[in-house]
Formats: sequence, C-alpha cells, structure tokens
Amino acid sequence: MRPPLRSLAGTLTGVLLLISGPAFANVAFFDGTFDLANYTASPVFTSSDIALSYDQCASCGNPGQGLQLIASYSLDSSGDAAVGLANTTFSYDPLTQGAILSINASVDKDLIDNYPFGGAFGNTFHPLIEQDGNFYIASIPGTGGTAPGSTGYNTISQSGLVATDFEEYDFTTGSFVAAFPNFAGDPMLFGLAQIFSSGTAYTVYTSEADYDNLELTIVNTVPEPASILLIGAALAGLAGLRRRTRA
Repeated sequence: MRPPLRSLAGTLTGVLLLISGPAFANVAFFDGTFDLANYTASPVFTSSDIALSYDQCASCGNPGQGLQLIASYSLDSSGDAAVGLANTTFSYDPLTQGAILSINASVDKDLIDNYPFGGAFGNTFHPLIEQDGNFYIASIPGTGGTAPGSTGYNTISQSGLVATDFEEYDFTTGSFVAAFPNFAGDPMLFGLAQIFSSGTAYTVYTSEADYDNLELTIVNTVPEPASILLIGAALAGLAGLRRRTRA
C-alpha cells in the first residue's frame, strides 16, 4: 500500500528543515542621536600634552543631535589622541545568531582642523568591534581637507568588511596589535573609534570630528553549497512524486 502523498510531503519537509538548519537574518544597527548613555568607552589615549573630549551635541549632527569629539593641542605638542565607543544596544552573538560573513559600515562625518598654518589633512572612519574585552577597528578612508577648514559632512562607507579588516587596537598604548576578531566566536558590541594625529604643533589649536547616522549591517551565515544541493534534490523528489500521483 502506497503511503499518502500528504504524509510523504510532510516527511520531506522535515528532512528539508533538518538539512537547512536555522534560518538566520542579517542584523542592522543604526544610531542618529548618539546618546552616550548607550555607550561604553575604551581607555582614552593621548600623547604629548594633547587633551581629548567627547560628548553628544544638540546641533552638530546631520541634522540635529550627533557625536562631537575634540582634540586640543598645546604648544609644541605632537602625537595621537584616540578613544573607542561601543554601543551596548549594538550587540551580536555569532553562536546564537549565526557566524558573521561580513559587515557593511557607514557614517556621516565632518572633520574640522583649526591648525592656522595650512596643510592637507586626511579623514578616516573607524568602525569598531569590542569582543572579550579587546577592541578591533577597521579603517575606511573618506574625503580630506585643507587646514584651517572643514570637510563638511560626507558619508564614509564600505561593504564586505571581513575579520582581517578589523585589527586590534590597544587604547592604553595607542598602537595596533596583530590580532583580529573571531566572527564565529563570543558576543560582540559595535561602535566607532576616533584617532586624531598631528605633527609638532607650533601653536595652540583644536581638531574636531562630528559624527551622525552610524549604520552597521551584520551579514551572517547562509546555507553551505552541499546543503543547498541536498535541498534541491529533496524538492526535485517531491515534484516527481506529485507527477506520478497525478498520473
């Protein structure tokens, strides 16, 4: 006696579910206000008498509220100033939500360099990952400018960032470390970092970085090719069974 078509279809459906496993969806994070109550900060690194401050500002965004960071250089100071900010609501666990294939990152940024004696300056967006107490940053180049002056708000973005695009940064020493995040490992928080760099300052001046509309999209696991072939074979079998039953 032939088993009923409906029973066989149910069996095949169960097989498909077992083959395909959990269905993960991409996760998108967005912040257009930068309420610092939602952020945790790395240690603040400064060198050679440079002061670094950051806060949410009411009107420096694009438009409205945004994040404002200011590096203040004293006479004859030089070196770097850096801080990383991880958003506690931008949380992702690869073990339960799927291993990360890549990350798409975008932000609106306005960089203002008030150095009065001129010179070109670069402009970089650093998306940040915090994992297991370590900080990892990528470097996405944007439009630079000429001091004294401002770049104006520009959107800086890059798609398809992989783990090796994020290198560990030690905010206690202001230096990179040859290590990378584990995209299939422990939970992560996401955010951004700002690094100010300067040669010897012959006067007192400030540099300012304003941010708005931070967007990070986590692209996660898709079925492997072998699983896709098995799913296709099961579907073909179900289609053939339906044809035979109708005949």
